[in-house]
Amino acid sequence: MLVIHYSRNFRQLTDSQTRGFKMRKVIILMAIQFLCLAPIQRAFCANLTIDTPADGASVSWRPIVKGTVDGASTVWVIVHALEKSEYWVQPKVTARKSGQWQIKAYVGNSTPTANIRDFEIKAIANPTETIAEGQVLEVWPVGQLNSKVIKVIRNKQN
Repeated sequence: MLVIHYSRNFRQLTDSQTRGFKMRKVIILMAIQFLCLAPIQRAFCANLTIDTPADGASVSWRPIVKGTVDGASTVWVIVHALEKSEYWVQPKVTARKSGQWQIKAYVGNSTPTANIRDFEIKAIANPTETIAEGQVLEVWPVGQLNSKVIKVIRNKQN
């Protein structure tokens, strides 16, 4: 009986009152969507970049690799020689509160006459599998955040 009474009263509302109810309904639905989607948006808007060296740059044996991360506090840098199927895990680095991070990576070995010249560098955060400094992998590790792979050319100087 209460439902019938309510619906009967609802039909007697003016157009402006009906629009007011519809507007409140829209506002409430938008607020619910925002509150529910905000954590998902933060996860998908997270970002990890390598800012230096630039893609295609010439680097020494121990270049400083710098970048930014949003959505993680620890970053791992991986170095891969294009002529080999080995991926070298560099020491992990903790990002500053600003999201900036940097590490002095190892690109090849210390021999100035090293034959390998073309390398790739990638950064990951929150790896899906456990990795450790100095570990040699067969493929790129995967993280919840992954930078683009950059190519660098090892110069003959240390």
